[in-house]
Amino acid sequence: MFNQSRVHRQRGTTLIEVLVSMLLLAVAVIGFAALQVRALTTTNTAVYRAQAVGIAQELAEKMRANYSQLAAYRGANWDALPAQDCQAGVCTPAEMVSYDIRSSKMLAAAALPNGNVAARPCAAVNSLVCIYVSWNETTTANTGAVNACGATSGSYAGLAAECVIMEVY
Repeated sequence: MFNQSRVHRQRGTTLIEVLVSMLLLAVAVIGFAALQVRALTTTNTAVYRAQAVGIAQELAEKMRANYSQLAAYRGANWDALPAQDCQAGVCTPAEMVSYDIRSSKMLAAAALPNGNVAARPCAAVNSLVCIYVSWNETTTANTGAVNACGATSGSYAGLAAECVIMEVY
């Protein structure tokens, strides 16, 4: 008789057990959702970085093809978008520098959010040219400022810098 009443009392689950299990399930679902958001953010960053490396490599090859004008690439005003268009006709090597700047800046703007590109003398070795490709809030500056891509020492300005620096020639 004693065993029957004990079995009868423990039949089913209580409301507290159901609430605790629902709370654990909710915490697990929220954790999984946060993990998915982080994975998407990391994937986007990797895609942007790969596109930036491609843009930098393309500009490096253009500079290599027009090597006699390397000083012009280094000293050019990368803040302005040149109007030079060499697709319609033949350009001199000096005009090709302006065209390469224009096409690289347009490619960076199309492929990256708020994308930009610049080539400047490298801080560590002034004889080299560094290509800076940046996106989002990061600029192509190498001043070490808050949103700058590069520091005055030639390294990345910070861990949050969304840019690529490539040393060439």
